[in-house]
Amino acid sequence: MSKLSNQPNQPEDGPGFAPARSFFRHRTPNWISVWPSGWVAVFLLCTGLAKPAAQPVDGDAVTVQLAKSSLLLDVHGRGERALAVGDRGHILLTTDSGHNWQQVPAPTRRMLTGVFLVDEQVAWAVGHQSVILKSGDGGETWAKANAENDPETAYLDILFLDAKTGFIVGSYGKFLSTSDGGKTWTEAKQDDDPHFSHIIPAPDGGLWLTGEFGTVRRSGDRARRWEPLATPYEGTFFGTLPLAKGGAVVFGLRGNIFRSEDGKAWKQVESPTQSLLHGGLALADDRLVLTAAAGQLLVSADEGRSFRLAAWPGAASATATSLWQAADGGVLLTSDKGVHRLELADLKMEAAK
Repeated sequence: MSKLSNQPNQPEDGPGFAPARSFFRHRTPNWISVWPSGWVAVFLLCTGLAKPAAQPVDGDAVTVQLAKSSLLLDVHGRGERALAVGDRGHILLTTDSGHNWQQVPAPTRRMLTGVFLVDEQVAWAVGHQSVILKSGDGGETWAKANAENDPETAYLDILFLDAKTGFIVGSYGKFLSTSDGGKTWTEAKQDDDPHFSHIIPAPDGGLWLTGEFGTVRRSGDRARRWEPLATPYEGTFFGTLPLAKGGAVVFGLRGNIFRSEDGKAWKQVESPTQSLLHGGLALADDRLVLTAAAGQLLVSADEGRSFRLAAWPGAASATATSLWQAADGGVLLTSDKGVHRLELADLKMEAAK
């Protein structure tokens, strides 16, 4: 293991990974050429396959009015407060459940791909070129939390289980953990290097990790050990929606959706789209929502056994990327055209054909 700080107080028994299936790996698949350009851009940026020109000297994000309608990749909140992050270091803040947003200063111009509010004060954001940001005032101001500048590394998601325990996942098998609230981060070395795209807690207290090459892994001991789960798909999974009793719905490229009751036996779910499914959310009313392209959302009212398309009002050409439900029930959604607020009444499923 390697540490991203010279401070002590890190456990030596970090996350253990079993080797995944190995086969010839295309980091830039040739089938990308048949996708609409908007899907390609979001796919490359979200997976870390895009190789933006390295910025040896980073700078502060530029404050512009267009930030509210720029490419945003993730949103997360607590109560009425939420943060959305994305292109050029843009960070947007709302304190009224997404009715109004403002851009806040950020000490980076790099692509930000993940954001997480630990509580009403502490927030974290991660992104390309190994950037890690921290806020101690609910996202009003930010500072860099690491001195790394690795142009080959894209951090793609961040999760905290409590004020002390957190994880960052990313490209080429990057998996960082902290047990001291982010003062130090320990990197877990592995025998393989799939891009890890998403990490999420489950209702039973476990963790789920997804990524490319059909990677699905589950941990029941706060990421000390991971169980690789065999799925019938070898493409990229962008996310997981854990179910009760140890099951989950996983989703990813080309509209692929798989469901399992126990994490071992998987069944492909008929999908109403072939577009990239990047984000997902379990709503308070128990419906599951997945983000898609062309102004589409996929909604399930039966725990992921089936999905129907739901129109997304006012954004017919946008590619949705992430979702969060505010305290008042409104759904906050990021896309390549900014951040939006949807009411639950807007999520009306199309009739089955």
